[in-house]
Amino acid sequence: MVKRKRQRKDNQNEQDRISDLSDCLLLHILSVLNTKQAIQTSILSKRWINVWKNLPSLTLSCFDIRNIDLFQKTLKDAVSHNIKHLKLVVSTIECIPPYFSCLSLTSLNLKAFYGKMFHLAQPQIFPNSLCLPALTTLSLEYFAFRRSDDGYVEPFSTFNMLNTLTVRSCVVLGGQSLRISSTKLGNLTIHLYRGQPYKYFPGSTFGIELYHAPSLHTFVFTADDYIHKLYGSKSVFSSIKHVYFDVVCYCNLQRRNQSNILDLLVELANIESLTITSTTLMVLSNFPDVLKVKLPSLLNLKSLKVITHPVSRPTTIPNGMVHFLLQNSPLAKVDYIKYKKGMLMCAS
Repeated sequence: MVKRKRQRKDNQNEQDRISDLSDCLLLHILSVLNTKQAIQTSILSKRWINVWKNLPSLTLSCFDIRNIDLFQKTLKDAVSHNIKHLKLVVSTIECIPPYFSCLSLTSLNLKAFYGKMFHLAQPQIFPNSLCLPALTTLSLEYFAFRRSDDGYVEPFSTFNMLNTLTVRSCVVLGGQSLRISSTKLGNLTIHLYRGQPYKYFPGSTFGIELYHAPSLHTFVFTADDYIHKLYGSKSVFSSIKHVYFDVVCYCNLQRRNQSNILDLLVELANIESLTITSTTLMVLSNFPDVLKVKLPSLLNLKSLKVITHPVSRPTTIPNGMVHFLLQNSPLAKVDYIKYKKGMLMCAS
């Protein structure tokens, strides 16, 4: 009998050891779990009920929390405990509470998921009512933008602290251009592919206007068989110093698409480094008499990196195209880089 009591007491002591751990240590333990597992720890004891809510980073997926009401409650709990980094995978924008506000959030990764029935899905509209005053990093995937009450498609202008923006496979409804406006925006990445589910949604051939982004210095742009028209003020283009440009598919591009690439190179007058893929150079080389074009830009180019893209067959660089880019900056350093799986694509 005494032995049993001693064993029971020993077990209680072991439980007390876990309960006595500091919040910092418990949060470290939860940080190595996925979000669903971290939330499940709240049922272990009273000590664990609110610990997960203090995680600085959280990933919420519609796969893990299928009930919208529960999804919203979990999100609200995280917001109430000053969440800083948030990744959301949603099947419907209704997963995010109306007029969603978070004063502490600095990083948001938001992805819409459509499942296997791409052709039956409706594009998820990116809400214009988000109140995220501390947001510095925003990544969006598979969303649709629509014009606001002022008549423009300008979804980022309210994020006054935004520094890094990534837009991946998004569309614009209503035949308008996507206007990029953000005073402190320094890094802009746009990936536009017309594969699934992108090709099923209307508005995939929109233009992109760099309207008001005076701090923009790094610009990454990738696309496939349609090169979107990029335009904007000269002050924005002149602020860009580092560019990465990649056209993935080059076989069936129309002449207007080739012209869009050439027009962009003309606008980028003050860039210091350019990273460009061999497939992009192939697109440019198909423009009539491109080698005879006197390029008025790239006067300040110091570094040119040419990446042999894995899509290329063969991975060759069209004759004369490197010289074409260097015609106004012959002393720029040139590096030829063979693409490797998992390679970080960056502009600088």
